[in-house]
Amino acid sequence: MQTIRQKRIALSLLLSLIIVLGLLWRIGMLGIWTEGIGYIADRTTEYSNDNGHDVQGDYSIAINLADLESNIGKEIYNDGNYKIYVAWVNTSESINTGGYNIGFRSSGKYSRDGATLVSGVKHITLDHHSFTSEMSAKMTAQYRSVIYNSSTYGTSGLNYKDGDDFSFYIFPSEAYESGGVTLNETGVVQVTLSNLYKNVWTKR
Repeated sequence: MQTIRQKRIALSLLLSLIIVLGLLWRIGMLGIWTEGIGYIADRTTEYSNDNGHDVQGDYSIAINLADLESNIGKEIYNDGNYKIYVAWVNTSESINTGGYNIGFRSSGKYSRDGATLVSGVKHITLDHHSFTSEMSAKMTAQYRSVIYNSSTYGTSGLNYKDGDDFSFYIFPSEAYESGGVTLNETGVVQVTLSNLYKNVWTKR
């Protein structure tokens, strides 16, 4: 059985924990720890993203169509602080549903002072109560000496503590219809991203 002294110690520790958690919640650290960049972006009255800007340059990687899973984790952008890497490459196995597609994960950094994320997605503050997201990136795919313009497959909000994801159809429908690309390719395609955006949130 617990002695009175042990019960008092347990109660004291519980109260201390409640006080600490209350303080962390009050200064925002608890939300930042659990939600990351999304917590900061959602506090539009506390943080501004007016310092965001375009990232200059084109960034390319080779994608092996013979072994789609082997491409996962390949980095297409890494400036030493922020990176974008391949999250998935797959095929719908039907021309009507887009064929090959590729998804990228963006990874940034965050703290109490703000957050920074280089991505293909621009996260925009609409007013002091809300924000939205839109694709900023463009992608091309070079395959068998032909360069194709890739269309958007999808974008996400700040679904991860440290970032987001975005994706493209690798080839346009015309590439399949003309016979230039099939659903069973075994070659290597070079994909290139441009128009990346550096999202920057700072304290107001």
